[in-house]
Amino acid sequence: MFVAALLSAATASAQCTGDGVQLYPAPGGIVPTNLRLLLEGVGTARSPVLGLVGKPLRLEADGHEVKLKVTKGWESSLGRAVVILKLAEPMRPDKRYLLRLDEVLPGVVVLNGRPGVQPSWLSGKGADTKAPKWVKKPAVSEGFVRRSPQGIARFVKLNLALREESPAFLVVKLAPRRLGVSPQQYLLPIQSNTAYLGHEACGGAFALEDGRSYRARIEAFDAAGNLAPSTPPVDFEAPSAQAP
Repeated sequence: MFVAALLSAATASAQCTGDGVQLYPAPGGIVPTNLRLLLEGVGTARSPVLGLVGKPLRLEADGHEVKLKVTKGWESSLGRAVVILKLAEPMRPDKRYLLRLDEVLPGVVVLNGRPGVQPSWLSGKGADTKAPKWVKKPAVSEGFVRRSPQGIARFVKLNLALREESPAFLVVKLAPRRLGVSPQQYLLPIQSNTAYLGHEACGGAFALEDGRSYRARIEAFDAAGNLAPSTPPVDFEAPSAQAP
């Protein structure tokens, strides 16, 4: 079962995500009233997303509107960038809030949302003030390389577990185990106690070189921005695309 899941992930990762935006937490879920949204620009949407810094954005619900402050988050060296959307005031409980992306990025494709529908979330009963707790600290389990007509996808799989009611994500600072190379820092979503660190065939979060040794310093945040306790760095070697 594990091998099948790994091959499935590799196949999916070999395809290009495409141009558009992704939102974390993903649209459609239940979120705390003190939500902090992350908006990622992929491909040609990267520059327009970065251009939102300092511009007004809003969440809209029946009888309530929340203004958002857009601040710079992280930039990938492989065609992606994330901005942080901070609420000017809490959302009201048990309401469906729409993010009015159409007002600032007309026609943009939400890659992890429903086609043709403005992204929305259901607010929960209240704020999330508790930090996530590690049940299993991050560890590298496997690495894989996949070739496709688009190029090479290269990932390592991180296994972990958090005790947390809200959606959570990782911010990883990745540095080669050699001097003189600047570290990369970027966002990784968590799905089913798993995160994939690396890049797709034509872009991605982290550039990995064949067989290079790396050290990853990992922080975990929940959807309200609460930070989990620190954890030791993770060392690994990137998988190689070279034939043995």
